[in-house]
Amino acid sequence: MKHPMKKIAIASILIATPLLWLLNNQVFATPKKTIPESTYSQNTQPKDKWLRMSEKDEINQIKSLIDSRMGVAALNQLALEGFIGFDCNRSFYINEPYGGFQTLMRVKCKTPRGASTAIGYDEIRVVFNRFESNIENFNIERVSQETGPGKIKLPD
Repeated sequence: MKHPMKKIAIASILIATPLLWLLNNQVFATPKKTIPESTYSQNTQPKDKWLRMSEKDEINQIKSLIDSRMGVAALNQLALEGFIGFDCNRSFYINEPYGGFQTLMRVKCKTPRGASTAIGYDEIRVVFNRFESNIENFNIERVSQETGPGKIKLPD
C-alpha cells in the first residue's frame, strides 16, 4: 500500500467510526418526566416590555430604516398597503428586555387601510429584529376591529 493510500484509509476510518457509533446508539425520544419544572422555567424568554422611544431615538430609528435594505422593504410594504400618508401617525417603541435589538414601528391612520379588500386595518405594526445594529428581518401585525387589539401590548 502506498503512502497516499494509507492516508485515505485512515481518514475513512476516522470519518466512518463516529457515524457508525451514531447509527448504533440512536437516542429515542422519551417524555421528560424526570426533569424538574424549575429547569424549564430557567430557559424561558424574557417578557416583552415595550417602551415608547424618545424623539431623538425616533430620528435615529428612521435613519436606520432608510439606511437598511430590510428597513426600506418594510417601508415599501407600508406604502403598498396605503399606510403612508398625511393622515397617518407613526410612533416607535423599543422592547426593553432586548435593548435596541428589537424595535417596533406603529402606524395608525384615521381611515381603515390595507391590501385586503375584505378587511380594512386601523393600524399596522412592524417589528424589526436586529443583529449588530443591522435589521435582519421584520414581522408585520395588522390590527383592526375585526381582528382585535393585537398580540403586542403597547403602553398607549
